This record gives sequence, structure tokens and C-alpha cells, in this order.
Amino acid sequence: MFDRLMLLAKGKVIYFNEAQHAVEYFASFNYRCPELSNPADYFMAIMSIETIEHEDTDDAAALGQSQRDVATIYERKIREFSDNYERSALKNDPTVMDPEVVPLEASDAQLK
Repeated sequence: MFDRLMLLAKGKVIYFNEAQHAVEYFASFNYRCPELSNPADYFMAIMSIETIEHEDTDDAAALGQSQRDVATIYERKIREFSDNYERSALKNDPTVMDPEVVPLEASDAQLK
């Protein structure tokens, strides 16, 4: 049995397959894990909004715009990851990976 890796960002699956394919998969669309880096740390970094640089300023209006720009860039990045995964040959149906997986019903997701 191979180890599975599931990566989620903003509630979207951006990778779900064998862990051994993940580094090559992300490298295929220019997210190369640096040599001698821990792939898990690298994946966390590329999925994190904190790694997106924003302009350092004391002006409140400029700071607000900078933060909105960062949020927009982050949304685009996560959409890119999700879209790439959806088109990928590595995309897996969770029920194939584990026959006991069942989809959540809308009522299951609601907090009571």
C-alpha cells in the first residue's frame, strides 16, 4: 500500500494521490521543491497566504490596498492549484482510494 497525500487549500483539493508523485507533480507547473528541502514544508509554504509579499507601508489606505492585492493573488494561486489538479492525470476519485469514503450531505455539513 502506498502512502496517500491530500493537500487542501481554502477547502479545495489541490492534490490527492500517492505522496511519492507530489514533488514531480508540483514541479510540472513551476513549483519546484528546492533541493535539500522538506517537501511537506515546501507544500505548506506554497499554499500559505503568509508567503505572499506585500508592500510595507505606514499609510493605512496603502496598507489596505496591499492586503487586498495579497488576498487576490492568493485566491488566484489557489484557483490555479485546484484547476491544475482537476485537469491532472493524477486526479483521484476518493471512493477508488478508499471504498468506505462517502460524500457529505448538505445536512452533514451544517452545524447544529
